[in-house]
Amino acid sequence: MSYLWAAAFFPLALAFLFLQGVREEKRRKARLRERFVRMEGKPPAARDGAGCIPDGYLRTLHPDFAIDTITWNDLEMDAVFRRLDYTQSQAGREYLYACLHCPAAREAEAARWDGVVSYFLSHSGQRVAVQMLLAETGSEKEMDFHHCLAGMERMAARRPAGEYAALAAYILAVLCMAWSGGVGFCLLSGVIIFQVITYFRRRAGMLPYLRMIAWLLRMIRSMEKLYRVLEPAVCMETERNLHMDLRACIGKLRVLRRRSFWVMQNGTENRGPFAMIGDYIRMLFHVDLIQFASLQGRILSLQSEIREAYACMGYVDSCISIAMYRLSLQRYCIPRLYHRNENTDGAADQTDLSGGGGLYAVDCVHPLLENPVPNSIAMKAGRGILLTGSNASGKSTFLQTVAVNLLLSQTIHTALADHFSAPFCRLYTAMADGKGRSGDIRTGESSYMAEILSLKRVLDAGKNAPVPVFCFVDEILRGTGTVERIAASACILKAIRPPRMFCFAATHDRELTRLLAGVYDSYYFSEEITDGDMRFPYRLLPGVSQTGNAIRLLKAVGYDSEIVEGASRQAAAFVREGVWR
Repeated sequence: MSYLWAAAFFPLALAFLFLQGVREEKRRKARLRERFVRMEGKPPAARDGAGCIPDGYLRTLHPDFAIDTITWNDLEMDAVFRRLDYTQSQAGREYLYACLHCPAAREAEAARWDGVVSYFLSHSGQRVAVQMLLAETGSEKEMDFHHCLAGMERMAARRPAGEYAALAAYILAVLCMAWSGGVGFCLLSGVIIFQVITYFRRRAGMLPYLRMIAWLLRMIRSMEKLYRVLEPAVCMETERNLHMDLRACIGKLRVLRRRSFWVMQNGTENRGPFAMIGDYIRMLFHVDLIQFASLQGRILSLQSEIREAYACMGYVDSCISIAMYRLSLQRYCIPRLYHRNENTDGAADQTDLSGGGGLYAVDCVHPLLENPVPNSIAMKAGRGILLTGSNASGKSTFLQTVAVNLLLSQTIHTALADHFSAPFCRLYTAMADGKGRSGDIRTGESSYMAEILSLKRVLDAGKNAPVPVFCFVDEILRGTGTVERIAASACILKAIRPPRMFCFAATHDRELTRLLAGVYDSYYFSEEITDGDMRFPYRLLPGVSQTGNAIRLLKAVGYDSEIVEGASRQAAAFVREGVWR
């Protein structure tokens, strides 16, 4: 009777563990769905490994123009990317990161998001369902998908002859146990020890590829489900924008999922009892290594389809991310982008509201500020914009605000403004505090040298660019003396002018406003002093700033009165007499 109870216990225990696993999986999915619902209208949660740069997909692209490192760093685009990154898959994160580097040059490229993004904006249930599928695919933080795919091309084809020989040895050991228990047991023990030791040694060299294939197989499974879940119109829009046949692509890749169960379990987060049993089976029989050998050749023959599927998943995930980003914004608009007509002496297209092929923004704000002050700007025909103002009054922030919105307009077709129109253009920056303009102690390069080289790249870009170049210059040539700085700055800024180039520049040198009055319109930011307290309204005003606050700021942060009063006397004397004393 006790044998019957023992025989019944194991199936019951397995059934209990199975049902417990199913229950936990349902709970996990319910929690995940609830998290996606609560996420609507809120900033994205900080993710592990946020400092890792998801540039794998970017390295595979060869666009006609991509934002350079100086501009990317000047605009703090890594922080902007994290603010709009709601993606759930590795493909989505890499795709979105790459798109932010590659501004569109044509209307069809800029508007490729609108149809699918609008669908997810108005179908929250469908959006959550797709996010659930994308989350199942997940990310491999330590895996470079594109690097591994290229590495498989260089890897010699594996032949699992040793694994098959070990399986034959298992059979021989079992037969020997029927003939002589002791000999068979020793042989079986030897085979098990050999298999466990060689498994970890062989698997170590293949682990990145095993994890990549496992992730790839999960992606294919998610793509199959995604194709069934998405509305046909959304699938057609996706295929049109990516120039691919999604159904045919999935059909070709489905062959990879056959006889791939053991490889597919690599890298999964499920560590329940059945996963542990699977680990022992892999160690004893090397089933995942055998399947890897059979999959290697198939994957290499389907590389183009794999890359198409990767881009498709990245595109859909990015569309949801853009939709979620728009839902979290207090103000945004779909920008009006146009092509300037170079044959009409600077006359603009009919969609140009600036009046001269420039930029026009109404109540524009910066994406990283929690309580931003909106400002508007319009570039008049054939003129640039020159900003003056006190320290910490908002000049640099305004330059970044316009530049970031110009970039977002041409990448994710979203501007944080009530209205935003601009020509398709190439974007460059030369910011005073940007990482791209600091000197290098190892090479002996000064900050001034780095600065003038940064400005030269802008001038060079404007000579041959097929579209206008917009540049944003903050504190031009601050690394040299006053006389040379003003003289050189005036000549450089005169060279950066329509119709080939459009410039937004900020400076503390009010002399530049007089020297550039014929080609630049002046605006300024200022502070307000009430009862001895200094306040910054951050409002853009037409004209030239007539005040400075550098000495008052010394007092505000606690400098000794002797220093503050001495500086005030010297400044006043210079204004009266024109010489320093």
